[in-house]
Amino acid sequence: MSIEGRTQKAGKNFVMGIMNKVIVLLLTFISRRLFIQYIGVQFLGINGLFSNVLTLLSMADLGFGVAMSYSLYEPLATNDEKKIAALINFYKKVYNTIAAAVAVIGICITPFLKYLINTDREIEYIHIYYLVFLANTVISYLFVYKSTVISADQKSYIINRYSIILSVAKIILQMIVIVFLKNYFTYILMEVLYTLCNNLLISHKADKMYPYIKQKVVLEKGQRRHIISNMKSVFLYKVSGVLLNGIDNIVMSVMVGTVFVGYYSNYQTIIINVTAFVGIAFNSITASVGNVVVTENEDSRYRLFKTMQMISFWLGGIITVSIGVLIQDFITIWLGKEFLLDSLSIVAITLNLYFSTTLYPVWTYREATGLYQKTKYVMLIAAGINLVLSIVMAKYLGVSGVIFATVLSKFLTYFWYEPKLLYEMYFRQKVFKYYLDYFIELFMVVGMIALLTYIFQFIVISNIIISFVTKAIISVLIINLILFIRYFKTEEFAFLMEKIKRMMRRRSS
Repeated sequence: MSIEGRTQKAGKNFVMGIMNKVIVLLLTFISRRLFIQYIGVQFLGINGLFSNVLTLLSMADLGFGVAMSYSLYEPLATNDEKKIAALINFYKKVYNTIAAAVAVIGICITPFLKYLINTDREIEYIHIYYLVFLANTVISYLFVYKSTVISADQKSYIINRYSIILSVAKIILQMIVIVFLKNYFTYILMEVLYTLCNNLLISHKADKMYPYIKQKVVLEKGQRRHIISNMKSVFLYKVSGVLLNGIDNIVMSVMVGTVFVGYYSNYQTIIINVTAFVGIAFNSITASVGNVVVTENEDSRYRLFKTMQMISFWLGGIITVSIGVLIQDFITIWLGKEFLLDSLSIVAITLNLYFSTTLYPVWTYREATGLYQKTKYVMLIAAGINLVLSIVMAKYLGVSGVIFATVLSKFLTYFWYEPKLLYEMYFRQKVFKYYLDYFIELFMVVGMIALLTYIFQFIVISNIIISFVTKAIISVLIINLILFIRYFKTEEFAFLMEKIKRMMRRRSS
């Protein structure tokens, strides 16, 4: 595939992903505000807790999609329809097996829910609510394997089109339920309906785009063994990743209180949705990176990685600094001062956010190159460290201790290991320059937060909304100016500008 073709598809994926996220983000903030007002923060904590419990069971994000995409890159690039059909049939069996296993394990967990919930008063029908969450998780596997072929073919913008329409419809229906019915059961039932409709529509679209995937082709034994080997590696890595990132709310519920899960989930809503913009940027090009891996030379791969790293530092810098100096004001405007966490928790959230947003290029290359086979144990170690530290630090620091534990576990393990592996095994380069750049960027982020905090002392505006908007504008201008000075003379910046100019010329012609 040509460079222009890859760039054009990545651009479409990015634009459609951004549109999807902006629309859903705005509606999510309104919905969350109404949820707290009409249903209550206790149920918000339950929502966050059950989401985490079922994330630990969820296989949709435990690497099977990654392994499937990786195995589809080559046959899609060579138009090997028979192999693509065989892969789809194989993954169909895998996902159906997983769905059944999750259903059984999820039901077995039901009697132990009482040990995870720590509330002032008993919540009726708690087991029914949990079973609805479980049903949503199980349904999420139905036909999902067909969406992967669309993503692997660099056309995830098609999936996002459906997601925009259905997400908007779901959130609007949920808001109506919140205001008029004030019924939590109906509210979560909307999630199940959304998941089912989304999977059915995308499955139908995949059948139309790739009619040959309906052929009953059996994958060769040798190919099956190779894929299963890959899947085991990805599974172990992703399970560990879910334990690392998904255990926080459970520990917080048990050690600090389920209501604090609700408070923290408000911050998580902002963080997850804002960082999703970085995720969209990199997820939209993962398939393109996979194509580069298959078709381009070593220099092209490394140049693309360096450019991606610059983009992640830039976007991560904007997001991390802005969240660090503005999130408390936003929570106050959105929900009220009574929902604010302490300053130490904000420091922990900001640090965790920086690590999450600036490692995307490494993760993208890990998945596109299949290096997850070499990194499967490091995430398991990180998850173990996080669990121990979370329990210990929650006892002394509360909510902030749980978040700091996650930051420390990341820093002690895969933060340094994965880049080292990628550079040595794939780029044949020394990793020292990567670490140096990373810490330079971290010190710049700390410096920008300190600078903006100092400047904001002189901004005294009685109207909190006008004050917030003023601070936001100043933040964006100063952050981008500093980052532009940092990067505009680099090779990565020149490479990116050339890509953008080439894409613009192609559109105008």
